[in-house]
Amino acid sequence: GGTLPRTKRYCYAEGLRCELVTHVPPKWRHLMPVGPGKVIDSPVSFIDLAPTLLSIAGVAQPGQMRGRPLLGKRVGAPQRWAFGMRNRMDERIDFSRTVTDGRWRYIRNYMPHRPWGQHQAYEWQAQGYQHWETAYRAGTLNAVQRRFFEPKPFEELYDLRGDPHQIANRADDPAAARMLKSMRGALDAHMIAIHDNGFLPEGMAGEGYVESRDPAVYPLERVMRLAGAAASRDAGQLAMLREHLASPVPVLRYWAVTGMLVLGEAARGELAALQSVMRGDPAPHVRVVAAEAVARLGDVEGVRALGGILDAPPSWQVQLAAINALTFVGDASRAALDSVRRAARGDDDYVRLAGRYLEAVLTGTYTPATTIFELDRLRKRLGGPGGAGQAKQ
Repeated sequence: GGTLPRTKRYCYAEGLRCELVTHVPPKWRHLMPVGPGKVIDSPVSFIDLAPTLLSIAGVAQPGQMRGRPLLGKRVGAPQRWAFGMRNRMDERIDFSRTVTDGRWRYIRNYMPHRPWGQHQAYEWQAQGYQHWETAYRAGTLNAVQRRFFEPKPFEELYDLRGDPHQIANRADDPAAARMLKSMRGALDAHMIAIHDNGFLPEGMAGEGYVESRDPAVYPLERVMRLAGAAASRDAGQLAMLREHLASPVPVLRYWAVTGMLVLGEAARGELAALQSVMRGDPAPHVRVVAAEAVARLGDVEGVRALGGILDAPPSWQVQLAAINALTFVGDASRAALDSVRRAARGDDDYVRLAGRYLEAVLTGTYTPATTIFELDRLRKRLGGPGGAGQAKQ
């Protein structure tokens, strides 16, 4: 995972690559697929370790267990691909999927409207992140350096041999089109094979291993097509997004509204529809996204709606989604500052950390060196989120 910026928590090689060296004592070398001192080039994953242990012990691998044995009595066939992901990281919500063959890496960002560099309290204790953001705010970074703090592309493709730090995105390079198509297909097939339920926001109906296998609640292939269209920033998909606003399936409405949020100004013609969803959709997750879209189109009613959700959330997951939305609305979020302050002194750790950050931003007291995590820990030692002896920033 690494400790430098853009390593741990991110889908680049520095955050996911881990060399694997295996020592097998002479007594057990009959369980090795090759002789000592050999290199196996096919990628492996940590999920292969449990099946490997069962294979060494001669125990059958349960049908629901993913991964393939690397050693033992039933060594799996070499893999071409290794897969990875990014979802919520503590108080910050994101959604990316990735695949590599060791030479190329493909990343698909389903939330391209969020920057890579979302402030995260624990992460920002590292001075590398503090210094990077300080330079960004000072305007001293070049285009490559500052893009960490800017919205993401929908797709990324890197040739690791010629570009080990993954700087030159070749997703639009005709010379790499064949590899892009191959890796897109591999990722899609894998997500379907494992029944990837990450398209469900936390707390929405259908969340869970068993629950998400109900196609009436979570029609995965339909959701994947819609989420891909939503994240593509293609205004030509507006008709498709609009059609799904009336779906009886909450997760489809969620991604339809997310697509309009991603489009921003290009979806201004849908403002009335978004306002209607914000006021009346039965799923709070859908209302949160609609409210952010409305707020970012300049209607303060969206900010007030998010503030109302902060004050009376149906769950901490929805409250966290609401404060993340307010974080990216900009100065207009000051209309909900009182609600943000209350969230910053609440009981849920993630909501509280996100609230403390946003409160500092909105009151002009934030700097990249502001140690939100340490201040929160001190606050709890002196009396807890709602205690009498709270620390003051």
